Amino acid sequence: MSRMPMPDRKQPHIVLIVMDSVAAGRCSTYGHRRDTTPGLTRLADGGVLYRHCYTPAPWTIPAHASLFSGLYPGEHRCDEKSARLPEGAVPLPEALRRLGYHTAAISSNGLVSFQTGFNVFYEMDTLFTSERYQQDRAAVRDLIRAADSEWARLRLTLGYVWRRRSFAFPLQNVLDRWYRKHRVNIFHNSAPVTRKSLKIAARLLARHRNRRPLFIFMNLMETHWRYNPPQGRERFIRLSPQEREALLALNPFDYYLTGVSAEQLEKLALLYEEELAYLDELILGLYRQLEDLGVADDTLFIVTADHGESLGEHGHWGHYFGLYNEVLHIPLVVRYPRRLNLQGEVAAPVQLHDLYATILEVAGAGGPLPAGSRSLLGPARAWALADYPNPAVGLMALRARAPDFAPRPEMQPCRALVDRDLWKLIEWGDGRRELYELSLDAGETRDLAAAPEHEQRLRDLTATLHGLVGPPGAGTDPDQGEATHGEQEEIRRRLEELGYV
Repeated sequence: MSRMPMPDRKQPHIVLIVMDSVAAGRCSTYGHRRDTTPGLTRLADGGVLYRHCYTPAPWTIPAHASLFSGLYPGEHRCDEKSARLPEGAVPLPEALRRLGYHTAAISSNGLVSFQTGFNVFYEMDTLFTSERYQQDRAAVRDLIRAADSEWARLRLTLGYVWRRRSFAFPLQNVLDRWYRKHRVNIFHNSAPVTRKSLKIAARLLARHRNRRPLFIFMNLMETHWRYNPPQGRERFIRLSPQEREALLALNPFDYYLTGVSAEQLEKLALLYEEELAYLDELILGLYRQLEDLGVADDTLFIVTADHGESLGEHGHWGHYFGLYNEVLHIPLVVRYPRRLNLQGEVAAPVQLHDLYATILEVAGAGGPLPAGSRSLLGPARAWALADYPNPAVGLMALRARAPDFAPRPEMQPCRALVDRDLWKLIEWGDGRRELYELSLDAGETRDLAAAPEHEQRLRDLTATLHGLVGPPGAGTDPDQGEATHGEQEEIRRRLEELGYV
């Protein structure tokens, strides 16, 4: 990759698209045998393709917390108990707003609740998508988080309504709750919501093309379980309505409790790839709208994922356990503003939360940044790190269905380190280690930890990992980041909506 010095010029628009649960290994852009992402390949042809991008965490809350803070999971401690960033962390949208950006989020995932710093946060599981309603909804949610009773929540809500003169909000909120309960199920059929999300993004870009710079963050759930692609557009698999419904009735926890056949899992994987191909087409369509508006050359356009998805690899379905490549290795394609003259491929490891420093550098920010976030415009990093100190969400979901469920050995805490030569170490909570040479074994099928010729490499990677996060079990604090009662109830409600518990 080559680049020219950045000249002084107006700030670019920024579009950051997170495809939920997309594994790089399922993208044709990264060599998958079925043509799942021709649009992403088109974007990469005129931009930069990062071959080895890794998420620092394998599920939504900690991955997005890292993206928005530039911090590793062990630093921000966001998880199923609390999604609050630590004191002193400056959320990405807040940093951009201080630089003069209008900041907007469009999210289909109820667990993406990092709303600080956004001028408007569109939650796409709602009936009303006006800016005023979305702002009122977010403000009331923040207000009642600390409430410890229904009466306290009602009192705080009515007080807000009176102060803001938002007298339509209570009725809208009641209708919205009914709509979400009875009419909308993003996780059964996300295609209409995905299309609506992209229309809102296009509308915002058209409105701001000649105004103050715009930052849009999008989380798109098309590829999240359940895999239910639009019918009539089949590319990889054709199913009868009865077959489709039978597959949609399965969930990742059935895989561990009652079993899912290899044939069923293969069909589910093909449905997942259908979803990916459809989402890929829509994202390319949004970029073409940028071109039609005449702002593509002055836009930083980023397509990535928060984490990947296991579809039978290493004995898993979903993204609840383990740190193998199907969960950690995510796509990353960046179309930089034309003035930066950046194109090509990058083979060195990068991380999802490197986008924090990268976006702020392109936007013209100065001052110190979190040490763990390396700008993609700077020197290559020496390693990529992922940390999963407590797979509580997956275990919570399994025990909700089977209270006596006994965790398997692969359902324990784990950490992973990938060095610049693409050697990968996985260390489990019980001290067990696995070693893989990803350049020759991207599927992690040959564990080399016991090979005498790699003993020194294993020691070196282990020393590096322990120097970063300590030995297994180090650095855990059960009281760290404890949420209020209101926050815990809110997160549990969202986990239930996602089908986790």
